[in-house]
Amino acid sequence: MSNKKHIIIEQQGLSQVRPEDKKDWKSIVLIWAGGVICVPALMVGAFITNGLGFKSSVVAMVIGYLIVVGYMVFMAMQSEDLGVPSVVTFEGAFGKKGSSYVASTVIVFCFTSWFAFQTAICGAAFSGLLERYGILFPVSASMIIWGAIMTITAVYGFGLMKVLNLVSVPAMAFILVYAVINILSKPEAYQKIIEFQPVNPMPLIAGIGIAVGGFAAGGVLAGDITRYCKNRKETALSVIVGVLPAGIGALIVGSILAINAGSLGMDNTSIVNMLSSVGAPILGLLVLILATWTTNVSNAYTAGFALLNIAKMQNNKRSLSCFIVGVVGTLLAVFGALNYFSGFLNILGTFIPPIAGVTIMDYWGIRKGKIENWNPVNGFNLAGFLAWSIGAVVAIKFPTVLIPSINAIVISCVSYFIFFSLFNKKSNVNNANKEV
Repeated sequence: MSNKKHIIIEQQGLSQVRPEDKKDWKSIVLIWAGGVICVPALMVGAFITNGLGFKSSVVAMVIGYLIVVGYMVFMAMQSEDLGVPSVVTFEGAFGKKGSSYVASTVIVFCFTSWFAFQTAICGAAFSGLLERYGILFPVSASMIIWGAIMTITAVYGFGLMKVLNLVSVPAMAFILVYAVINILSKPEAYQKIIEFQPVNPMPLIAGIGIAVGGFAAGGVLAGDITRYCKNRKETALSVIVGVLPAGIGALIVGSILAINAGSLGMDNTSIVNMLSSVGAPILGLLVLILATWTTNVSNAYTAGFALLNIAKMQNNKRSLSCFIVGVVGTLLAVFGALNYFSGFLNILGTFIPPIAGVTIMDYWGIRKGKIENWNPVNGFNLAGFLAWSIGAVVAIKFPTVLIPSINAIVISCVSYFIFFSLFNKKSNVNNANKEV
């Protein structure tokens, strides 16, 4: 009998991960690294630098990602404790109906749209790079092909994602490091980067906010991956080691490539110029393909869980829900979703982060981080819904005050504690949710 292992379609849906299915944390590190090394990260890095200059932008990037990882660890550890994806952990703070009809709906919308944006960027930039070397390839066809490839990978699930990142992450890291070394080896280029000054300066806090917004939603949905971790320590390690070096590095590389190429915008022309500056067309194409592929698979994977939760599909229909997300996202890309990229970052930074504030307070504050205290009801947790709404409204109404997405998390966190205290008088946290 052959002992050869085959990659099969993941059947694990919203149910608890079995102990024997847990993974080594180092394999999960690669999935995180593949998720944060993406083409939009290169664009965000360029955008921050355009407003801060190189040195200050690096400071903003580091602070921004430290903030994201800070709340991301708590979200990740809760999913590891319970062995379930993020949308299920929300049931404690929002109730089962609240998780399905409120939180999951927001997630499906945002991550399906994010899948569309990444597919649009990949397809347009792929065609643009080919055109520079005399090959004409329709942009819409490029979007459809790459959207299909990324959808199929998400349909297969965790096993294929792990293999993809095992191959892609080292390759991307090598290419990007090579590109940076190649650029910085030229004295005039090094000086140009270090001394770059923005034409339209922005405050440091604004740059930090943009860095946070670029991965704010990914931090909230960390549990979709870390539910496979073995314990809290390995969960925290997978997040810290997987996100910080790769995430900050991708932003800094985007900054260097953009200054070198003279393209500091957030459009298709800018990313084509940036990737062309790598030094060889094949390397630029590899970065484009691998970076988008690894990240976009996670978008479809996460949205698939949320859709599964909304539609109340059977547990083994995870692959179908991911397929639906991929098809819809690809169609959105073909019909022009890329035009709304900048505005979409603001949406991500407004509606999803306060979900983290409510969930963290519910599990780590009120329930003391104990599995036995986590017992969500079937209806809506009114305290969670109100706290989430207040956090989102404050972020919308005061977009220039400090960091909107972090304001939303803190305010929703405090609001949930207050509303929980008002609505729930019983001392037994197992029966504390307010069902409506």
